[in-house]
Amino acid sequence: MSNLLVIVAVAVVAAVAGVLWSVFGRTEERDRGSDYLHALEHWLAGEEDEALRLLTEVVREDPSSVEPYLQLGHLLRQRGDAARAAVLHRGLTVRPGLSKPQRVAIGVALAEDLLALERWDEAQEVLDGLVRDATGRTAYWRARFAQWHGQGNRPEAARSLQKAPRFCPERDHAWFRTSYTAYQLDRALEHARAGESGPARARLKDVAKFPSAAPRAALVRAVLAATEQDAAGALTVAAEELLENPRELEVFLPLLQDVLLESGQFSRSLPILERACQSAQAPARLWISLALLYEKLGDREKALRLLEGKATGGGLTPDVASPYLKHLCREASDTDLGKLCAMLSIPNTARVWTCESCGRTEPQVRWFCPVCRGFDTYGAGLETT
Repeated sequence: MSNLLVIVAVAVVAAVAGVLWSVFGRTEERDRGSDYLHALEHWLAGEEDEALRLLTEVVREDPSSVEPYLQLGHLLRQRGDAARAAVLHRGLTVRPGLSKPQRVAIGVALAEDLLALERWDEAQEVLDGLVRDATGRTAYWRARFAQWHGQGNRPEAARSLQKAPRFCPERDHAWFRTSYTAYQLDRALEHARAGESGPARARLKDVAKFPSAAPRAALVRAVLAATEQDAAGALTVAAEELLENPRELEVFLPLLQDVLLESGQFSRSLPILERACQSAQAPARLWISLALLYEKLGDREKALRLLEGKATGGGLTPDVASPYLKHLCREASDTDLGKLCAMLSIPNTARVWTCESCGRTEPQVRWFCPVCRGFDTYGAGLETT
């Protein structure tokens, strides 16, 4: 370390020590200050029980404290006791002599408690009272979004995400833009699945200026075409916009094949699948879909050759391959292998999307979780039934 860095480090430590001494000058106050700092250290280390014990002790010994009360409420809410947190934070709001930053922090904390309790109207009342002083805080805009979404006002929820970068710190701008994009695309996808073309296209227009939205926007347009039984339109979107995005194509492919099958054109998806499977990012489920399509067209040799060439990457697991395995077992029913397979209970596997934050499952892809209000938290997997 250079001499300059040593001098700076010593100066910082001295300054912090001076502040702590001025706040916790007497022995008892120094002890309480030490307990408070230790509580935060335990909390950061994931030792919530010890943090809760220390914070409770601090506020018991010094009922006039503000910051320990505030943090105790945060910890209680994090541990699932939002009702107690709300009582603590509401009590702080009537304390005399609070500074403006303290009033704002306490108000936002109380709103977060009420949101956790799904008391949307009360949360709105609290947040309305903070408009003048809290709009520069990221937590305020996240709470505003949660409040509007909880009340079922999707347009206002989206506007909260859209407006936030004009006010909050620059370091959080990217999060709000990404979240706004995910939220609007999720709404567009819901409208598309319901065949509501007008609202779906309006939500796509909202995110048209964000390049990162393009693959998912193409998926929404493809789903909309398929829902409207527009086989040609669905095929065009898949061929022109989804081929370079194998993961979105994988999501859409079953619906595309259903539409083409109903129209007697399912073989038209063959060149789309073949081109998509050439991508190094192509998921293994696409290989199985293509192999089954080859089977429908009577070309088993080509199907097996495809899978043989793809198996080296390790993505071809029994779960992923189970649709093709079942097909082969039915075809070989008169052989010893077929008879053995008939004795086995090969589980059915279905695609399921699970929120990695709260565990909610969906049968179809989502980009926003309505339970924990997480963005881009759904991951794909297979569910055995």
